[in-house]
Amino acid sequence: MFTKINSKVVSVDIGRTGPVVARRGAMLFYKGNVHFQPHQIAGAGGMGGGMPGLGGMGGMAGRMLAGEHESTMIAQGQGEVHYGFLGIEAHVVDLGAVGGMIRVEASRLLAYGANLQASVVSVASQGGGGGGGGLFGALRSAAAGAVTGQGMFTTQLSGPGSAVLLGHGGVFELEVSPNKPPVTVDPQAFVGSAGQVNTSLRSAMSWRNVGRSGGEAMQLECTGQGVVYVQASEEKL
Repeated sequence: MFTKINSKVVSVDIGRTGPVVARRGAMLFYKGNVHFQPHQIAGAGGMGGGMPGLGGMGGMAGRMLAGEHESTMIAQGQGEVHYGFLGIEAHVVDLGAVGGMIRVEASRLLAYGANLQASVVSVASQGGGGGGGGLFGALRSAAAGAVTGQGMFTTQLSGPGSAVLLGHGGVFELEVSPNKPPVTVDPQAFVGSAGQVNTSLRSAMSWRNVGRSGGEAMQLECTGQGVVYVQASEEKL
């Protein structure tokens, strides 16, 4: 679906593939009769109301989600559109090759086919940060997000099609398998995962080392079955 022009730019013929959703500001140029309009991922609005029983916590979660979700645009019509963002390396993922589902940090998602089912899900619901359910689970996930730079929510894409990820220095894939040791990733380098991958926040320091640890104090342990996507840098977007 997406064709890599170089390591930082992809193109797509939307007349052949159908509409494409991309983060706002990612369109570099296009050829043909193409029009753009704002697009919203399912669950990106009104999240506070989608967390029954949490009261004010649900409203706080909604506000946090609004800050974590990237504004997107949908391109429709006939023509070829070129996408890139801040000169960052782009990595194309065929969802059909990774079990038909991927979860990716919103800031790391460049573009994807509009035919994919897209939604914003809680990190706690996939085991991320070890948050668990309910109010305390949400609080633990919020704390984990604040410490690691990850948020409480992530973007989930499913179905047949392709998505383009962003990564400083490029994105590489690490296999996660129950038959192999867990894959442990620096949270700042974590881009996303595909398949049945659970992420748990781990501390690599003891109380005697508080204040003297480096950037590796908090780590994400990835277990299950699937693929983890990691960028070759700890730099944020």
